[in-house]
Amino acid sequence: MDANEVIQLLRLQRHDLMNDLQIVHGYLSMGKVDKVKVKVDEIIEGLNRERLLMNNSCPNFALWLIQTNLQHNHIQFTYEIGTSNRNLQAYDKVLTDIGNTIVDYILADKLEIINGVLQLIEEDSFIKLVVTLSGPPINSERWQNGMAEKLNNVWIQAEELESSVRFSFSLSSLE
Repeated sequence: MDANEVIQLLRLQRHDLMNDLQIVHGYLSMGKVDKVKVKVDEIIEGLNRERLLMNNSCPNFALWLIQTNLQHNHIQFTYEIGTSNRNLQAYDKVLTDIGNTIVDYILADKLEIINGVLQLIEEDSFIKLVVTLSGPPINSERWQNGMAEKLNNVWIQAEELESSVRFSFSLSSLE
């Protein structure tokens, strides 16, 4: 990523923050203090999630996630980091590869709006990335088989839910 791309990401992030602050300002001007509190709490919660994401020593994965959310209007990921600030540097490349592969499938299938929830979970001897995708129907079997070919040494499980598909990517200990 070159300097221009970094500046563009910062511009997009600033734009989103300005939108949130304008909403807060609007609520304040209407005297809706209760809505201001809710919105400020949402902003703080989002910044705390980003802090947890960035404190796991996975800079490429963190950058991929932030970049995807800012650059693809039709793809939005929320995320939960459940790794107790563990150093995950050894997993950085494979987590980023998983993310890129998922986005590649979304773009290749021309899926219009995708909402995803990423959960990074620390287990005893492995790390698990659980990705739940909601939106247009997904051929989970084709995705699972194709991703398994691209992602070596990653155990992939797909589960079709009522209105979404959950992919679990298990990574054995790399440390």
